[in-house]
Amino acid sequence: MGDIFKVFNMMAWFPENVSTFGAELDNLFGVIYYLSVVIFFLTFGIMGYFLIKYRHKEGRKGYNYHGNNIVELTWTILPTILFAGLGLYTDSAWAETKYSHKVPVADVEILVLGKQFGWYAMYPGADGKFGRNAYTDRSARHLMSTTNPFGIDSTDEAGMDDFVTENQFKIPVNSNVVVRGSSIDVLHSFFLPHMRVKQDVIPGLWMKIWFNAFKTGNYELACAELCGGGHYSMRAEYEILSKSGYDKWLDQKNSDVKQLRMMSAGTTEPAPIVEESHPASH
Repeated sequence: MGDIFKVFNMMAWFPENVSTFGAELDNLFGVIYYLSVVIFFLTFGIMGYFLIKYRHKEGRKGYNYHGNNIVELTWTILPTILFAGLGLYTDSAWAETKYSHKVPVADVEILVLGKQFGWYAMYPGADGKFGRNAYTDRSARHLMSTTNPFGIDSTDEAGMDDFVTENQFKIPVNSNVVVRGSSIDVLHSFFLPHMRVKQDVIPGLWMKIWFNAFKTGNYELACAELCGGGHYSMRAEYEILSKSGYDKWLDQKNSDVKQLRMMSAGTTEPAPIVEESHPASH
């Protein structure tokens, strides 16, 4: 019997949570899920009861029924109270995870772009700040291209050390990570199932997304919007590192960018894609 209930326990199918606010979201999902289960069986139980009780019988005639005000008020008022109550109950979690003014000060800030069919991520370089690009300056959008997806202004000295990765990014554990997400082509959805994060990213807009991971490891970034024929393959991998491990990786990337810049001195190329990874199947 326990195995049967386990099959119908939606929470048991969830991927592992590694987000500081994930447990609260899981609890909210559980409340809504089990309320829905109770209402489902109650509704269809009553329906089944009436189907049996008022089934066809020889000699019994039907009669017209013009409604009952008490019943109609009941099934209007009760759902209103239920949905209003759920709205109030979930408001704090929604505010913490979605409201812009609730986003904490970023320990790490990353720009992310969805494309058909993959993901780009851009980091500020050794100076810790982004140069001029399509995010920091909307007038730079005309610079966006297949070889320069973020619209990096190659004449801006502050952006010379920024670097881009494809289908992979890394973040430190126990840190507030703020992602500014957008899209190059169509609507995509930035979905980190282990982080309990899902946010549509829209061409021309930069959506603010944040999370804080409490466990290191390798996890999946997926697209949760049907975005074209190759949607099934739109996956990337992100790695949560210890803070020392992240600093070491960042130092290596900054060193790589510096060497590439020295080799390409005098050119007007935008920040190179210094790391590319195609995630293995899970």
